[in-house]
Amino acid sequence: MPETDEETFAAALRRLRGTVTLRELGRRAACSKSIISDLEHERRSPTLPIALTLDRALGAGGRLVSLAEAQRQRLSKETAEAGADSAVDGLLREWDDVWRRDFLKSAGAAGAALATGLGAGPTATAGGRDLMDAHIALRAAHGRLDNLRGASAVYAHAVGHHQQILAWHATAASPAERQQIAALAADTGGFVGFLTYDLGMAENAATHYRDAAAHARQAGDLSSCINLIGQMSRILTDQGHYRRALTLADGALHLAGTKAHPAVRSWLHAVRAHHRACLGDARTTQTDLATAWKLLERADDGEKPLYIGYLDAAELNKWTGHAMARLGQKTPSLLRAGQTALDEALAAWPATSVRGSAEVLTASARIHTARGDRDTAADLASQAVAIATQTGSARNLRTALTAANG
Repeated sequence: MPETDEETFAAALRRLRGTVTLRELGRRAACSKSIISDLEHERRSPTLPIALTLDRALGAGGRLVSLAEAQRQRLSKETAEAGADSAVDGLLREWDDVWRRDFLKSAGAAGAALATGLGAGPTATAGGRDLMDAHIALRAAHGRLDNLRGASAVYAHAVGHHQQILAWHATAASPAERQQIAALAADTGGFVGFLTYDLGMAENAATHYRDAAAHARQAGDLSSCINLIGQMSRILTDQGHYRRALTLADGALHLAGTKAHPAVRSWLHAVRAHHRACLGDARTTQTDLATAWKLLERADDGEKPLYIGYLDAAELNKWTGHAMARLGQKTPSLLRAGQTALDEALAAWPATSVRGSAEVLTASARIHTARGDRDTAADLASQAVAIATQTGSARNLRTALTAANG
């Protein structure tokens, strides 16, 4: 089949693959043959990273990337026409209302300046895929450094990087380029939001998450947008606003439907389970956890987004432990299940995720305290305090100290 202007991504992929087997192309592109088959039969939509990988593997000269971008724009338009954009706007307006009621009134001038001070940074003068790849690689490196050394070690660099992305976005030469950069801005902005939150500045983190969600919406990236809304709901729970957090998570999952990436949906169900546990609803908590575990089986499909790349069994066991610890306050028999989940999380926790281990240790310490094993609890809490101190995590240090004194 010759190349035509009307050619679809699926048709182009079949044409370019020719006699190359699915297995061989999968080897060249480092992805599963099932993904390639799904793309060829239009059972899934191509993301830009997978399109780039296949384009390079087949020497397509950018044809597959161009078709993937065109298809993504069409889907974004169809999604908007179907009303999904208005649903996102509704959730973001709801967040804005919560922000005004519960955070803005407590944020000082310095905090507001930090939250909004992502103005002009160094302007990116070069464009193209190589520049995008370099920025994606830099974002990944910042994430690894955060896991190893904590937010304080990377915060200034991450904020500066995000400023560059925003400046690049402001000077984008075309709508297509602006959409691609918006997707990256959603990722870097969400990362800055998390770092800000980990450093103990919840009100500033809220603004970063909100702005990042707006960029994800502009990019037409539903998975990124609902992931960021889920992160917002987590802040609400940590501030004690359980019902508002649940409402936000409900809206995100309703919007996700079956279109968002399975890894994002799995994480959202786990987070919503915790919200529900905070409200003492054991039945729906268990239902959400079961759904999270089921979706995890589909999460590692070769296209898991960077911002949810940490999702694995250890992460879900952590959230299971959080939920059972909450429910165990009224139903002590559930504490054992929570302890088992956290023990499994600790056993499988990645050695490269140093900062995150403090959260698991603290949750485990709380459960041991509730079960009357104060010696083990004290040891776990002491480890959590040491790690939180080492990585400069104000959020983890606060909860670890509480557990140590419990």
